[in-house]
Amino acid sequence: MDECLKLLQGTNDEQRLVGLLLATKIVKGNDLHDVRRVFDAIGFPFLNRLLRTGTGQARASGGGEAVGRNDKEQQRAYLHLALSIISAFCRLPEFAAMDETICKVPILVETLSSKEDEVAVGDALECLLAIGAGSDAGRESLLQKNVLTTVVHRLNMASPNANWTPLAVRLILFMFTTTGVIQEAMMCSQELATMVPIVARQLVFQQGVFKFEALSLLHYLLASEYSAPIRLAIQNASLSSDWHANVRSGLGVILNNRVVAEKRQLALEVIEAIVEIIGEPWLLGPMVVPEDQKPVPLDRFFMLVVETLRIETAVLLNEVARKMFGSGGQTTQVAESAGKQQGLATYLALLEHIVNVVVEQQGRLKESTLEFAFAALTEVIGLILEFLEDAQDNDVTCGDLLLGVVRLLGRYLAENPIAHRHSVSKLLAFLLTVTREGQDGSYEAVCFMLPALSQITTELDGCKALVFCGGHKQIVQFVRVATETGGLDSRAPIIDACDTLLNLLIKQKDGLGSAIKVADFIPALPSLANWAVQGKQVMECALAASLCTMVLGLTNEEALSQYPGFGPVGLHTVFKLILMNLERCQRAERLEEPAEEEDLWDIIVTGCSQYMQRYPSFKNMIKDSAWLQRFLGKRPMTATMEEVTRNPSLQLLLTSIYTS
Repeated sequence: MDECLKLLQGTNDEQRLVGLLLATKIVKGNDLHDVRRVFDAIGFPFLNRLLRTGTGQARASGGGEAVGRNDKEQQRAYLHLALSIISAFCRLPEFAAMDETICKVPILVETLSSKEDEVAVGDALECLLAIGAGSDAGRESLLQKNVLTTVVHRLNMASPNANWTPLAVRLILFMFTTTGVIQEAMMCSQELATMVPIVARQLVFQQGVFKFEALSLLHYLLASEYSAPIRLAIQNASLSSDWHANVRSGLGVILNNRVVAEKRQLALEVIEAIVEIIGEPWLLGPMVVPEDQKPVPLDRFFMLVVETLRIETAVLLNEVARKMFGSGGQTTQVAESAGKQQGLATYLALLEHIVNVVVEQQGRLKESTLEFAFAALTEVIGLILEFLEDAQDNDVTCGDLLLGVVRLLGRYLAENPIAHRHSVSKLLAFLLTVTREGQDGSYEAVCFMLPALSQITTELDGCKALVFCGGHKQIVQFVRVATETGGLDSRAPIIDACDTLLNLLIKQKDGLGSAIKVADFIPALPSLANWAVQGKQVMECALAASLCTMVLGLTNEEALSQYPGFGPVGLHTVFKLILMNLERCQRAERLEEPAEEEDLWDIIVTGCSQYMQRYPSFKNMIKDSAWLQRFLGKRPMTATMEEVTRNPSLQLLLTSIYTS
């Protein structure tokens, strides 16, 4: 070592160069004491001259001739030597923080952008990492234009086995987490999307800290608040599908190992983001790990996700409940659990995907796997009901997390409506009142529960539970608002709402009795009828007309006209909708139209024949309609009803129309 230092302190550059070459062989990179001695011996002047020679600046400043091939190779050798020495010196925190070092960032970035300097890429990346971590000025230097884009572009050009890839991942992660390059990241979302398969491969083939750095970077790219443009770019890009298997395998290994809760949360949040990008069938793909190239069972990854969700959801539900309800739901307590609430929200969304997989992908899952997933879901739903009971007891009715809990419950009950019947009945009124923070009066919770309620109310007990808690009134108000404001997204909930209300009206005579009041249903009729007429869809029209018919059967025209907001125009729209369906029923009998909604049409025709005498305006409207004239044709007045129609319900209707 002493001989090396003497050469470094020699009288000419040739001696110093020999000393440097000797130093690279005898000084170990982690021996900071010797590294510092080498730097003290050589200083910046010789390093800068070596770097200028390596970058061609020395020849350019001296006005030299064109560089030949051999000169080029020697020039690159000087550059590689200079960068390897600088990267070693950068392990000294004081060296990395020096202005003389920071000013070399442009040269380092230029080296990364050159395809000819593959050997120096690792050293350049190490230097940039050390400079960024060394001082505030160093971090600021990484914000220079094109630093991030150059690193990302170079990584995208890397060969699969490039040994510097983990360093590039670490540098990009460092820039995301500490330098505030979000704006620049948004500008290069396409290149970042192209980088995802490379990072996914690191997740499989790296171990230890590099594996978790790849996980953290994937989380920033796919599951952070800044990931939307990158996710969109991934969906529009033609990426190799290999990354689907790689990321699944890497995440599966992480879930299978005993990692800390924070890493499991990162993994689950990345999984949820990938499902949103690729689709739910991705959860059922195979896992292949480097140590064993044989595919593991097809459902192994799916089962790992389900089991991890079962455990982690239980833990977070308990922790969040203590924060939210332990002190009466105070805002300070809620704020303290923001990170855990975000994690729990992700788990709820992923559990909803699990429900969808169990329902829609049954043919791809073994019976034992289905039973395993169903048991886990049932256990989680039981915990969710306890969470909701705590919220009800503490009068907490708003918040995105609470709404997410209701959404998952509604999705599960839509597939298993008899589950936890007693607990659901007790909570029903509360469930329908949950809203987002600051959005009182919204009906999102109603929407989430409607698919389940449309099935629960097929039984009398379900109808009683809904009516006795007043939930049917909220559904009526939802129908009114949804049909007035409209939108394609509201079509399915409106249909489920009409199904639910129709179930209640059909079950009225079976035990609901006076609990059903016509005034509860009236507010929705005009806007519902107008929505159906405007939409002209056969099923929606038949369903809306059936509901209107059942409500009209509970009252009469004189009483109905006195309800606030239900004037002649509203009544005419309802009559018009019902008449439209009477015509469709008759056309179906004549095989002029498919009899797709025969059951609903039967409700309409039968109901009309029963209340026709109580609605003289409707009676006259039918008599004067072009439809009735076409229906009767030129038959003589002496024609029997059997000659006009073979449908017994239509026969009763015609009789009621012509009965004074």
